[in-house]
Order: sequence, then structure tokens, then C-alpha cells
Amino acid sequence: MQPCKGLRHLQESYAVRSGTAVMEIDQLRAEPGFMNLVIAATQRCGSTMILEDLRNACVFGMPEEYFIPWYGNDSRINIQSSLHAIARKSRGPNDFNSVKIMADQLKHIEKKLSGQLSVSCDEQRFMPNVAALFKEAKWVFIQRKDVLRQAISRHMSAETNVNHATQSVDESHFAGNLMKGYSSSYNENAQYSFEKIKKHCQNIVLENITWSNFFAIHAIKPLTLSYEVFSASGNYDHLLAIAKFVGSDFNFDDHSRPKRKMVKLSNSKNDDWYLRFLCDINQV
Repeated sequence: MQPCKGLRHLQESYAVRSGTAVMEIDQLRAEPGFMNLVIAATQRCGSTMILEDLRNACVFGMPEEYFIPWYGNDSRINIQSSLHAIARKSRGPNDFNSVKIMADQLKHIEKKLSGQLSVSCDEQRFMPNVAALFKEAKWVFIQRKDVLRQAISRHMSAETNVNHATQSVDESHFAGNLMKGYSSSYNENAQYSFEKIKKHCQNIVLENITWSNFFAIHAIKPLTLSYEVFSASGNYDHLLAIAKFVGSDFNFDDHSRPKRKMVKLSNSKNDDWYLRFLCDINQV
């Protein structure tokens, strides 16, 4: 199938300026194992916990938010080099690759890829370049059913500048905005805001709409994992579900299960804000 006329013009124009960049990126995504697994998420949905488990299992690659540098309008980013670096960093010892993409990163990734991939006419829909880049990948969608608790977690994170915590001060972790050694008093100065939490609720709903439509339009059937289920179970059944979904050979027993360093940040203040928000709704 021939590329659309407008896109073909962009590709030819880009190729004149930068040689074989389009072809090389197409070749990269066509390589076996370029990207095996994409974790689709929204901020504060519990995806970092899943990432830690995947990394610890040693058979699902080294997933992380590698597309953070693609935010904004920085034209200095070399897309071809960046994709090669992501492929290298995300690869595990068994050559399995995985990344995490947040819903609000999609538009930035799409913009950076525009004109740099051979996308056919029937793919000229919502986020066509993102879908094309990860065409051979399996998708796992991490979803938090309780939007209000997720919104409160976002606001708490903004108030404290803490996104994650380890149990011990001696433990290292790949996550950003990390508190080494959890303390329940970390958020004692955080300030409640009905309007900001409400805005976070709205954003989460829109981000979930973005993901559901991206999957539907491109006929992607992700494995959907609920934060409320896998965080409450205390086991690693989600890893077994992912392994079955991607066709990976993975198993464990109580003595070999991956050890998690992360601990939950939520405490009584989150509960207080939850009830306070519900009360405030009646005053609107």
C-alpha cells in the first residue's frame, strides 16, 4: 500500500535533508525484538510498581519512561539516535525490550515521529506514527479504577515533590522524585485543594479516553491490569498474566519471587482528603 500523498511529500522532503533517516527508522522498528512490550499508563496509576516487578523478573526487559526527553519542542533531539538508545537501554539479558508510555506523552511522541515513518493511507488516523512504531509490540494497560484516589495521589505528589519511596534509606531505585526511607510524616505540610483535585480527576478521565480510543482505532487488544487488584493481592499473579500474554517463559516460587523495594506512599492524609472531597462535592 502506497503512503498518502501528503505524508510521502513530507518523507521525501525529510529524506533530502537527512539522507536515509526515514528508511533507517523503518528498518529499526522492523528488527525482530525492537520492542516486545509497551506499558500504557497514566500518572499515579501504580505502573511504577509493575515496572519494578518486570525489571526484577529479568525476562521482561528494562522498562522505564524513556520518552520523557521527547516532551516539549526541543528540536535538538535526534529521533533516530534516540530510538536506538531506547532500544538498547530497554533490552534485558534475554534480548526482550519493554518501555512505558504515559497518555500525556503520546502527542509528543507522535509529533516527533511525524514524517519519519512510512505510514500507509489506512493508518492516517489517531496517533498513526505511534501505532506504526510499536506495531509488533504487545500492550499492557495499567488502569486505576478509583479515579478520585488517583487524583488525590497526583495532588499529593505535586505538594510534596515525592512520587515514590523505598522502605530503607540504603536502597536505590530507578524511579524519579524518590524518597529513600519512607516516613509517614512526609506529607504533613501538604495543602488540600478541591479545585486542583477536581482538575486532576478531569485529566485522568481524558487520559483514559485517549488510551481506550488509541487501542480501539488501531485494533490493539491490550492486557488490562487493575491497580486495585494487583496491589491488594500481595502476590505476583500479574507477572504470570503478562508472561502468558507475551509468550515469555517465566515462573517463580515463594523463594525466588522478585523482591520489591517500593512501598506505598498513601497514608491517613489521603483518606482524609478523599472524604473531604466527597463532602465538598455536595457544596458545589
